[in-house]
Amino acid sequence: MRMSHRCLLPIFLLTLPVWANAAQKPPSGIWLDDTSMSQVKLPASGDIPDLLDEFEYDDNETPHAYVADLNGDGTKDFLVESSKRLCGTGGCLYALIDGKSRNRIGNYFGAPILILDQKINRYPVVQSYGHLSAESGSFVTYVFDGKKYQIVSNVNVSGKSLEDLFKSFQGFRKIKAKADDSAGAGRNQK
Repeated sequence: MRMSHRCLLPIFLLTLPVWANAAQKPPSGIWLDDTSMSQVKLPASGDIPDLLDEFEYDDNETPHAYVADLNGDGTKDFLVESSKRLCGTGGCLYALIDGKSRNRIGNYFGAPILILDQKINRYPVVQSYGHLSAESGSFVTYVFDGKKYQIVSNVNVSGKSLEDLFKSFQGFRKIKAKADDSAGAGRNQK
């Protein structure tokens, strides 16, 4: 059966309101900051030992991390927060370790770190905000390219734009750290 162009146009026009509403849906996901991180005994393999040295963790210090399967492969991934010695008013350093390969696949700075529900190449889009001053900051968006996260947007915001940015975060679920779990199992899982 062959449809004429006259039949397709009304169908297309009927779908426009659905597309318009989908485009206006606010982003959602999880909100992570230093209160979301728990002490976790991380595996001593892959990129993790070098990362802990770089993040200035002492040998006897248990690192802080958020643990969850972010890419749906059945293995928990680790968002590791730097030692508090490296944190400042703008935020902290964070690195994402793929749980299966133990490779570092992302580097972030700021507070909060937003893990969006939207995924590209199996991993969620990540956004971070870092303070530049009391009334301005840098808002960065990262996308996984199949090997590691890349910055796709870096915007300085201030004034009303900054207020509007933080209002747009209202749909995010704030994650709070759970009790210490040295084994790193069953913690912070979405």
